[in-house]
Amino acid sequence: MPRGRIPHGHSPAPLCGLVLTGGASSRMGRDKATIVYGVEPQWRVAAELLRACGADPFWSCTVQQASDWAIGDRALLDLVPAHGPASGLHAAFSRGTGCAWLVIGCDYPSLEAQDLQRLVDARDAAVDAISYRNPETHEVEPMIALWEPAAQQRFLQGFDRGEYSARHVLRRGALRLLEPRSPQLLENRNDR
Repeated sequence: MPRGRIPHGHSPAPLCGLVLTGGASSRMGRDKATIVYGVEPQWRVAAELLRACGADPFWSCTVQQASDWAIGDRALLDLVPAHGPASGLHAAFSRGTGCAWLVIGCDYPSLEAQDLQRLVDARDAAVDAISYRNPETHEVEPMIALWEPAAQQRFLQGFDRGEYSARHVLRRGALRLLEPRSPQLLENRNDR
């Protein structure tokens, strides 16, 4: 059995949560993690969604964000910067916690706890990762995904070889794709 898979009859790896917030937000023109669509800024909203699913959140963020948000040891700074979300995934997966990472980007304002819970509920010993299939592009949505340890190892091996596409890593493994409850769920906000 590949390393990291959930053996039949055993408990799955514990959940950790990762909010990807450390991007430059260059198309948005300002830090999209601090945008308020409802009551709270997106960096907090995403963390609460993870908590609702039993995943204690960490933030892939910049030094400035970590300081402004006072998140202490929950801040994960890029170990290898300049590769966008891949750098954030690398920082989390390199921690070697043995947990499954429930990952969400901070720029999905339509995402709800029920959407993340569907990923958690779909865990299975035969599956390395679970994500949504974008109904418009028919592609994997790697920034809303549950990465079991085996998928994390594949990602880290690829990253070490200079492969930074989380989507490609997910496609190469035992991936379960779910259909979103609506196409708007997967619409991320990258510009005004």
